[in-house]
Amino acid sequence: MSRGSRPSAGELANRRLPLSPGAGFVPLPLPAGQPPYRLELAEVIGAGRSAAIADAGALRFHCVGDTGGEGDPAPQRAVAAAMIAELGGPSPVGFFYHLGDVVYPHGERANYEEQFHAPYAGYDAPIFAIPGNHDAEGADGLEPFLDVFGAPAPADDGAAAPARPPSRQPHVFWTLVHEWVRIVGLYGNVPEGGQLGDEQVRWLVGELAATPPETTLILAVHQPLVSADVVHGSNLCLLDLLDECAEEAGRAPDAVLCGHAHVYQRFSRRRDGRETPYVVCGAGGFPLLHPLGSGVGPLPARFAGLEGITLDAYEDRAHGFLTVTVRPGGAEVAYNALSAGAVACCDRFRIEAPGVGIRKCANVY
Repeated sequence: MSRGSRPSAGELANRRLPLSPGAGFVPLPLPAGQPPYRLELAEVIGAGRSAAIADAGALRFHCVGDTGGEGDPAPQRAVAAAMIAELGGPSPVGFFYHLGDVVYPHGERANYEEQFHAPYAGYDAPIFAIPGNHDAEGADGLEPFLDVFGAPAPADDGAAAPARPPSRQPHVFWTLVHEWVRIVGLYGNVPEGGQLGDEQVRWLVGELAATPPETTLILAVHQPLVSADVVHGSNLCLLDLLDECAEEAGRAPDAVLCGHAHVYQRFSRRRDGRETPYVVCGAGGFPLLHPLGSGVGPLPARFAGLEGITLDAYEDRAHGFLTVTVRPGGAEVAYNALSAGAVACCDRFRIEAPGVGIRKCANVY
C-alpha cells in the first residue's frame, strides 16, 4: 500500500474511542500483592546492584512493547540480541520494562516458551511488564501473564539463584519505585483504544499524588493516547481521562510511554506551561510493522484538531527499542532502530522532572 492510499495521519491521530468498561472488557484478576501495588526496584535487584547504581549516578533500562515473534521470530530475536548486548559494560542496563503484548495471538500459555522465555534466555536482568490486549484474550485470560510476571520470589532453600530475578509484580496495574524514577503502569484491558475501570482510575490518582516532586514520573499504558499509525490511531478520550486524573492529583506525568501500534513515534505535548513527551514504542518484535498514515508533513508535524501536540520523530520501517538513562532530576532517552543487522540511534530526547517535560531534543536521521 502506497503512502498516498493510506488514511490521513491527521484523521487517525484525532480518533476517540469509548472509555467506560463495555464490550470485550475483561474482569481483573485478583492481585498478587497488597494496595497500593508498589514494588521497590531494590527488592528485586538486591542491595549490591542498588549500591552500584547509586555510585554510578545512573539507572538504565530498556523499554518496548509488542515483542511476540508470531510466525517469524527473526525480528524479535534481533531486537532481543541488541538489548542483551547492552547489559554489560561500564553502564549496564538494569532491567527491561515491557509495554504489553508479550505473546501472540492471544497470550496462550503454550506460546510463552517460544515468544518470551527463549528469546530472552540471555537477558539476565529483571523483566517487568504491563499486560497488552493480546495478553488477556485467550481462554486462560491473564493467568499465564501473572504466572510469569507476578510469581513470588523463590524460597531460600540453598539452590542456585535463577539467572534472572523474578519480577514479583503485585498486580496488573502497579508502580515500580526507585528514588529517581517511578513508573506507574496501567492495564488498558482488551477493548480497542483501552478502557479503565473505576478502581484503577482511583488508584491512578493516588499514585500520581504520592510521587515525590523531585522524582521523574513515567506513565506506561499499552494503548497509545496519541498515534498516527494506520491500524490503531489515538484515543483522545483516554487522554482526556488521564488529564482529569492528573488534575485531581495535582501531579502530571513527566513522560507517557505506550505500545500497541507497531511503530516508533514521539509526540510533544505543550500544556499548562509544560512540554511532555508522549511516545509510542511497539516495534519490539512482532513481524508486521504499522506505518503512519498519509499526509505527514515536515517534522515537527502538526495535525488539525490536536492543539499543542506535534509529531517530532518517527520510525515506521524498522524494529527497535528504547534505552532510558535515569539520573536525579531527569532522564535521557534513545530510540535504537535495527536495519540490515546494524543498530543505530535514530532519536534522542530528554525528560525533566518534576513535570517540565522535554527541554531540548535531537533528532538523528
